[in-house]
Amino acid sequence: MSPRLAKRFEIRDDDDPRLVRHKYQGLPRNGYASFVQKLLQGIPVILNCEYHRLATRYAHRKALIFTGAIDEFFGFELGRLGYRGQRREHAYYPEAKYLLPCGQVNNPDPANGPHIRTLEWKHMMPAALRESQKGSVLTRETPHSPSDPNEYEYPFPDERNLQLYEQYRARATAIPGLYVCGRLGEYRYYDMDQAIARAMLLAKLIMKKRSRKQPV
Repeated sequence: MSPRLAKRFEIRDDDDPRLVRHKYQGLPRNGYASFVQKLLQGIPVILNCEYHRLATRYAHRKALIFTGAIDEFFGFELGRLGYRGQRREHAYYPEAKYLLPCGQVNNPDPANGPHIRTLEWKHMMPAALRESQKGSVLTRETPHSPSDPNEYEYPFPDERNLQLYEQYRARATAIPGLYVCGRLGEYRYYDMDQAIARAMLLAKLIMKKRSRKQPV
């Protein structure tokens, strides 16, 4: 792994249990599925289809925004980039009120098991809803290296992968109207707030070009 990833972590001794110190932290009130559905209201959406199988049928006219894996977009012609994913095991405990002291407990020691963290979703609910729930659900996440692009979640940016990504990025940049973005497209780790901010920035860029009647 690239040593640059170490910048994502902080060493501190103030007993602050939060991973990051952002002033506002939380989840969408009704979850990310509802959040995205509202974003897409009024926009035609086709689900459960592979872009490459239907690319000629749904060819873009002005701009194409691709958020999948950049090497997949080019048919892995230069080789495959490495990605990581998570295997998630869910367990429901009908008689438990709480099982963890907080919403997420990390497991940095492999001697305690291969999983990297355990989440208890009840902690993340609004207080009124949390207290009305019977039992509790735990999710244990274990990292793995998937071969199926549908299971890719974030990049594996060692030097070999970064060099290969730059070759794919050069290809993408040379195609007018193509925007390859997101964790998989830009081969970069984004937290959710960063991913949303990046999407908003890209949208402003595209709209600005269109207002000037420039090719997008």
